Amino acid sequence: MTKNNTLRNTISIVLVVAGMILLLAGCSIFVRQQAAGEQLRAELRETPTEAPTVPPAPAVATATVPAPTALPPATATPAAATAAPTAMATATATVAPARAAAAEPDVPVRIVIPDLKLDAKVVEMGWQIVNTAAGAQSDWVIPKSAAGHHINSAALNDAGNVVISGHNNIEGKVFEPISLAWDDRTKTTVDAITDRSESLKGRKIQLYDAAGKALDYTITDFLRLKDSGVSQADRLKNARFMDPTTERRLTLVTCWPPWSNTHRLIVIAAPTQP
Repeated sequence: MTKNNTLRNTISIVLVVAGMILLLAGCSIFVRQQAAGEQLRAELRETPTEAPTVPPAPAVATATVPAPTALPPATATPAAATAAPTAMATATATVAPARAAAAEPDVPVRIVIPDLKLDAKVVEMGWQIVNTAAGAQSDWVIPKSAAGHHINSAALNDAGNVVISGHNNIEGKVFEPISLAWDDRTKTTVDAITDRSESLKGRKIQLYDAAGKALDYTITDFLRLKDSGVSQADRLKNARFMDPTTERRLTLVTCWPPWSNTHRLIVIAAPTQP
């Protein structure tokens, strides 16, 4: 065997061993993640809550969502690109709209969901204008290691929809517990792209303002929306949950499953004290 052949064989063996190590590491992470999810869901099943007194938000709405509105984001013409998107995606931007300079007393700065052991910082979240082959589009910029309060959504003490998004499997994974909490055992089908789970119904959420005051919410709905391999019309339909509302509401948005992003999870909650 020549010296070159020996070197090639050695490199091949090293690559195979490295690949096996990476595969085993990936499998180990997946198994641990699955176990953590099952433990969390089991704990939720063992600690039922009373049904909330507020009515659940409808799973199907007819509101029209202006472009760009998609999950992931849709394209828009340059003239419409500065409109606030309803997507929860990140991208490299060429233009970024102004964002809030400092937190006001009625802006959420912290979110706590006790039953999920979730306690995360909340920061103001804007969007970026991204140039694509199809034209300019607006993308929400999900913060790292924090949840993001949509700057064009309601404040804590105002009537309307307080919308907060967070990553489930990257950059801090602040909303990973929400993704792990989805329970197919309690799933019911709403329509071709929407499922509902009862696993979080009645659970409590606290939002804190900059002064440390807490506002309590009760979860009324927990939805899973198929977002990969669906039509643009379906993405627009999914995005309606981030629309403004006349009633006071909290809407949380993240991705599912924990190892992928084929679906969106929507948590809807109403103030415990109207």
